[in-house]
Amino acid sequence: MKEYVSIDTKQTKLSTRIVALIVSMVLIGISIVRRSIYGGLIGAMIIAAMLLTKKTYVCEEGLVVLYDVIVYKYKEVWPWEDILEIHRELSPDGKKYALHFMKEVMSKRLVYDIPQAKAVMNFAKEMNPEIHFGDVND
Repeated sequence: MKEYVSIDTKQTKLSTRIVALIVSMVLIGISIVRRSIYGGLIGAMIIAAMLLTKKTYVCEEGLVVLYDVIVYKYKEVWPWEDILEIHRELSPDGKKYALHFMKEVMSKRLVYDIPQAKAVMNFAKEMNPEIHFGDVND
């Protein structure tokens, strides 16, 4: 099974994670002292957001996004039949392409090295010959 994983993985900084954890614990503590559930809910959501991991890739199914928050996993799939266009955008350093996958009025952006981006575009054409390719700058 061919799988092209996007290299655009932005990890949250450690300092941001620590501050978010402290804020969430303070909110949970305040909600316990004040006997209010709202602070605890917001604190729990902040903790869940810090635990979220996301993996985006292209495979035979189409464009797949996996969300994992340890206790909850969600898989979003854009099948090849629904992807109408792919636009490529050259990065400022000239070493990567950002591929914009278009489905109706929605778009997802995946970043690949130039050789891998060309392989992804060839694979997409193989999976759905109706896909239109273009450049963002045109």
